[in-house]
Amino acid sequence: MTIYSFETLPSTQKWLIEALKAGHLEIPSAVLAKNQTEGIGSRGNRWIGKEGNFFASVALCESMLPDDLPITAASIYFMWNMKKVLQNEGSRVWVKWPNDLYLQSRKIGGCITSKKGSVLIAGIGVNIVDAPRDFGLLDIKIEPEELLYRFVAQIERAPSWKQIFSNFCLEFEKSKRFSTHIENERVDLSDASLHEDGSITIGNRKVVNLR
Repeated sequence: MTIYSFETLPSTQKWLIEALKAGHLEIPSAVLAKNQTEGIGSRGNRWIGKEGNFFASVALCESMLPDDLPITAASIYFMWNMKKVLQNEGSRVWVKWPNDLYLQSRKIGGCITSKKGSVLIAGIGVNIVDAPRDFGLLDIKIEPEELLYRFVAQIERAPSWKQIFSNFCLEFEKSKRFSTHIENERVDLSDASLHEDGSITIGNRKVVNLR
């Protein structure tokens, strides 16, 4: 995988998307920025922070991902692999549906995945040294560069979605203590049911994770 590094970018994900559109991007690729000024967060919010936090994106062809991975579960897949890397270093993070990394009851990271043709671009942010109010910090020390290398190595192993989903089903019980935003509406997850494609059912409504 080709890895690009920058001091500052408006958004690592937007940079990969623009490079892909211009035909300048080798696939697979990843990009890391020490500072990010206009990062893409959930519901159109910005994901920004100071140097030392993790601001990165990866671009992969669909064919490089497990055959059994539903595209609607891509963000869960990427977040679970990030969690695996961090847990191997001693962290106690967990994955909250649909695309968040949590430590206890505070969000410390997130993933937004977009699809351009046959290429998936996942933008990931993790609060390592600094966090906005009401957010949390990672509970271990790790350099952003090292975290990206280990995450790339984990993704290249391509663990199956079946393997990850069986574990995520158990962890999904933690998500039920929280809420999420669906079409800008805050929705309680306490009665949600998880499906194998990463979607959930709340009441009579099926919600597909498109983040």
